[in-house]
Amino acid sequence: MIPMAISAIINTLFPSFHAVCQPTTALFSSSGTMALIAIFLVLIGIQFKSNQLVASLKHGGVLVILKLLISIVFGVIIMKFFGLNGFWGISTLALVVTISSANPGIYIALMESYGNDIDVANFTLLNMIGLPFVPICILGFSSGNGINYMSIISIIAPFLVGILIAILDSRIRAYSKNGIKLLLPFLGFCLGANINLNEAMQSIGMGFVLFLIYTVTNNLPLIATDKYIYKQKGHVAAAICCVAGLAIAIPDLMAEINSTYLPYVNSARSQIAFTVVTSSVFTPLLVKKLASSKGR
Repeated sequence: MIPMAISAIINTLFPSFHAVCQPTTALFSSSGTMALIAIFLVLIGIQFKSNQLVASLKHGGVLVILKLLISIVFGVIIMKFFGLNGFWGISTLALVVTISSANPGIYIALMESYGNDIDVANFTLLNMIGLPFVPICILGFSSGNGINYMSIISIIAPFLVGILIAILDSRIRAYSKNGIKLLLPFLGFCLGANINLNEAMQSIGMGFVLFLIYTVTNNLPLIATDKYIYKQKGHVAAAICCVAGLAIAIPDLMAEINSTYLPYVNSARSQIAFTVVTSSVFTPLLVKKLASSKGR
């Protein structure tokens, strides 16, 4: 978030700075965003372990499937009744990307403290639904344009390359374990280059509303399911409900695939960035409170 803020300040005060010359342009502009996202997907693929997928489906499958269903149903309803414009100044692009988002990094950190080995194994399944093709498919399906299979292939291909690399040499998992964390600041520079702080300040109120919508649509049903089906305290479900930093980049990715979404990218990016920060603070506090409550 700090690199994003620095880049946004530069963009607000000196809009032409990003176009100076390479490699400055690549780092401090959106031109490097897609390359970084591709690297992210490769790194996620490297950490994927197929033997953990069965355990994830058995012990966390209901929660993950429910989250997917919530995202799909919400996206279809919003697109049908409100179109691309959404409501209350929040575009359907921002709504679908946020509602469908999950933060595997926050989840694994919290489960290492408050969960067990089975809860940690759910990280594999959560990584799968955290890929950008999920909101892209939902937006394409709900708008009636169908699913753009080439866009799915373009997103899954780097992920599959990562899986292949790990199969060829499993030692790379330990080598690249912190790769995503190291790259996040650089993604922040690229994303901040398209943020105008004057416009972003106007998005705070709508960003907070977006966070409330995310909390109501995700936390309430998932925590109730965790308590009454899995007979747990609800802390595992709460850990799933956090907006990932990668979600900020998805509006740009969607605009690359379908230019219809281009007018909504800047506002969506600012609103999603606010929900990323807010949920990253709220989720750990909620998980800690639920984990320390009287268990079932």
